[in-house]
Amino acid sequence: MDNNVFQELIQEFHENKLAHAFLLETNDKDKSYQLILEFLKRINCPEKYEDGCSKCNLCHLISSKALPSLITVYPDGINIKKEQILSLKKAFQTKPVFSKYNMYIIMDAEKLNASSANTMLKFIEEPEEHIIGFFVADNKENVIDTIKSRCQIFANFYVKNGEEEFSNEQFEKAIQYILEVETAHDAALLYNKDVLSLEIKDKNTCVLFFKTMLFIYQNIYYSMLGTEELKELFSSLQFLTKKKESNIFKRIQIILKILDDLNYNLNISLVLDRFVLEVGDIE
Repeated sequence: MDNNVFQELIQEFHENKLAHAFLLETNDKDKSYQLILEFLKRINCPEKYEDGCSKCNLCHLISSKALPSLITVYPDGINIKKEQILSLKKAFQTKPVFSKYNMYIIMDAEKLNASSANTMLKFIEEPEEHIIGFFVADNKENVIDTIKSRCQIFANFYVKNGEEEFSNEQFEKAIQYILEVETAHDAALLYNKDVLSLEIKDKNTCVLFFKTMLFIYQNIYYSMLGTEELKELFSSLQFLTKKKESNIFKRIQIILKILDDLNYNLNISLVLDRFVLEVGDIE
């Protein structure tokens, strides 16, 4: 498991500071779900855990989703229903037999309706020591506030085609552009024409540029959530941490959509202008 967020949770576990409920905001629920399973293996494994462990029976049961003390709840139709949460509560009335924890994962947590969320709320307001849970959502802002306020919130975003290594030169170029976009909206369109159009001439360079910006905005967002420190290299962008978390998240969503669209043959100048205009519509 090499995800920084989950490494932090593992550290909290070893320090006996692990929370009982987590809200995970992600753009890839399937990948994040697998990371959650690996995390749950690590904190329950009776053996010396190794990444991808399935040697011991408990880790194998978690991988195969056959462990009685691990329950995943998916929406039943358009919502997660009250009956599903009542069933979860009933299953967890007794302490786990094979694992340290009773564990639940609520997928598409934004689909908890008022009734199911209220039932869930009673479940997490007075947590028992042997119960731990994850709520997984596309956007934490869409999760009912009463649930959100009782969870430790963190984010886990993915860039398609794997992670990239970025040079200081790439960071500096992206930081300068973000400063242009965030502080001088109208001038940023001229910056696209006079500067970037000369530097970004092909799709691969454009993709790398947006991936670099994605990394920067993610670090800003994680620092706002308290899950990471803002990198010293990005200190000139400290002012962005004063904005609403939801508005930084919207910037991340814009970049992810652009990266997805860049899989097709798009006009690079139009893509850059689109970024400026869409960011300009956010506070």
